[in-house]
Amino acid sequence: MRDKIRGVIKFVVALAIPGLLIYFWISAQRMADIQVKDFKEEKSKNPDQTATTVTNYELKEVDDANTVKWHLQAKDGTMKADTKDVYLNEVKVEYFDGPKLKMRMSAPSGMANENTRQVSLQSKDKQHVICEGEEGKSRLEASEVNLDKENKFVARGDVNILWPGVAKVTGDTCSGHLDKGAQFENIKIVGNTHSFMGHM
Repeated sequence: MRDKIRGVIKFVVALAIPGLLIYFWISAQRMADIQVKDFKEEKSKNPDQTATTVTNYELKEVDDANTVKWHLQAKDGTMKADTKDVYLNEVKVEYFDGPKLKMRMSAPSGMANENTRQVSLQSKDKQHVICEGEEGKSRLEASEVNLDKENKFVARGDVNILWPGVAKVTGDTCSGHLDKGAQFENIKIVGNTHSFMGHM
């Protein structure tokens, strides 16, 4: 009789083991599905903000002859991996006509996109964005200057353009183009525009 009971117990245990294994496997699958779902929900609520910090950041454009057309440098920058936007501090952009420096821009902060080559220079703590032409022939100050890879620019906020000894023009917004010699052309100034002629 005992042998018979032991046989029944062994049989029940033998049947129970695969059942328990299946139960644990299903439970583990359900837990994994829940964790994946929770992870996806968390990621959708808080998209990945992975960023890389770079010191002495540089971005430049060269022509077919490998001559530098413009060169951006910054003290440091933080790049967002998903958009390739780089947020910059202490920015300097130099424009060249061949080997000759034709224009220098400086700003306390800014943003550049490594894919589109669009650049936005920003003022900070009353420090304006400053653009100076060759040998001081022209100077532009503004709260913000946006540049694209076609050398078009838009300046906004307290815009002042000075041609020393010739004229000074102020306004809210200024748009135009930098020619091959990095000189302002096709300039259009709108909003509270004032002009002053003569010695400045």
